Amino acid sequence: MLKLHHVPGARSCRVIWLLEELGGIDYVLETHRLGDPQLRAPEYRRLNPAGKVPTLEDGDVAFFESGAIVQYLLERHGRGRLEPAIDSPARGPFLQWMHWSEASLMPPLGQINAHKFVLREADRIPRALELARRQFAKVLAQLGDALAGRDYLVEDRFTAADLMAGYGIVLARLVGELPPGPPALHAWFERLAARPAFERAFRGGFGIA
Repeated sequence: MLKLHHVPGARSCRVIWLLEELGGIDYVLETHRLGDPQLRAPEYRRLNPAGKVPTLEDGDVAFFESGAIVQYLLERHGRGRLEPAIDSPARGPFLQWMHWSEASLMPPLGQINAHKFVLREADRIPRALELARRQFAKVLAQLGDALAGRDYLVEDRFTAADLMAGYGIVLARLVGELPPGPPALHAWFERLAARPAFERAFRGGFGIA
């Protein structure tokens, strides 16, 4: 049976969301608090040296990084669901948006969080916050342009690419950094938030076990 280490609101929500979308997969959720000492314990760091979540245990296999876990679960349990076929012309764009979600969307948002909340007041740099907000606006514009005239990112259906990117929008809303536009982005996100699996993934709020 699968075991997923999770902190409410963290990137592990992507994995729960996928598991709930796929359905019929037995898994155990090991829920931690934000800053839980268990995540720093040697036993856990053997599974995930960073002491973070998500970590997925599948029998003797244990690994981390939400995007890798999502891809692994699709390959092992997806049976072709929530992703284009290997030989589909949409396969490349699907992989692009899957990786874009971490490589382009999340870094400026991480800098915003750092200079707005995480760092000590003395270490926060207003100029760095301003630059991160500009970069975040640019990547949101890319997402909005991709969604113009369509309901989802690829194949005009919900896929794991929407799930990966959708997490970043959840986080941006939480920290008050989601601008009022573009309209296509907000309409897309409302479709994501209306999915029952989305509600189950984000149940419990942020950071509280």
